[in-house]
Amino acid sequence: MRLRSYRRKKRGVASVLGVLIMVGILMTSILPTFIYVNEVNNYYDRTVVDLKIADNERNLENLEVYAYGYTDYEVDVFIINRAPLATNITRIWVINSTLQDAWIFNITNDDLYLGAANQTTLRLNFTGISVENQKYIIEVTTDRGNKFSSNTNPLTLTQEGWQTGTSEFKIQVLILSSQGSDDYRIDIQGLDGYSDNIDVSGVQGQFFYIFDVPQVGEYNITVQDTKHSEQVGNVTTVDLTYLRPTAFTYFDDS
Repeated sequence: MRLRSYRRKKRGVASVLGVLIMVGILMTSILPTFIYVNEVNNYYDRTVVDLKIADNERNLENLEVYAYGYTDYEVDVFIINRAPLATNITRIWVINSTLQDAWIFNITNDDLYLGAANQTTLRLNFTGISVENQKYIIEVTTDRGNKFSSNTNPLTLTQEGWQTGTSEFKIQVLILSSQGSDDYRIDIQGLDGYSDNIDVSGVQGQFFYIFDVPQVGEYNITVQDTKHSEQVGNVTTVDLTYLRPTAFTYFDDS
C-alpha cells in the first residue's frame, strides 16, 4: 500500500512538472511573438500618424516670395513666412525662360530656419548667370518638398537694370518696420491726376505691396504711420520708363 501511494505521488509531481514545462515553453515562444507583433502594430500606427502630421504641415506651408535686382550681378530674394508653423528653406532655383538652364543656390548651414510670421532677405550672386534681355524665374524650395515661385517673376536684366514682373507698369513698395505691430497708409500720386492708396494694419517687421500704374512717368509715394501719426521717411519719387516697367522702393521705419 505504501508503494502504491508513493507511485501515485510521483506521477502527480510529474504531471505538475509537465504543466510547468509546457507553460514555460509557451511563455518563451508565444509571448515574445505577441510582444513583437504588438510593437510592429504600434510602430505602424505611429508611422501613419506621423505621415498625416507631415502631410498637414506640408499643406499649411505658405511662403510669400519677392525677387528683385540689387545690382547687375546680384538679386535679392525677400521671403515672408505666412504659415502658422516654422519652415526650413533648403534651396533657391533660378531657371531661364527657355527652361534650358537652371542654377541651384544651396542655403548655407544646410537649412534656413524661418519661424512663423518671420521674414528674411537672401542675396544671390548672379555672376556668370545674368545675360542681358534674358528672363529668369526664381523659386524657393523647403525641406517638406514644397516649391514657391516669386510673385515678381520673371526677372529680366536690361541696360537700365533689372525689370520684374510683366510688361505692365508696376511700383513695388516695401516697408521695413521695427516698431512691432503697426498700421500704415501708402499714398501714390502720378500724372494726369492719377492717385491710389492702401491702408494696412498689424505689420510685423515688413510689408510688401505692388501698385499697378497706368503709364510711364514720375510717381510720388508717401507712407504714413497711422498708429503713431508720423510720416515714414521722405516722399519718394519713382521715374518709370518704357525700358523699366517695374520700379522698387522701400521705406525704413526703424
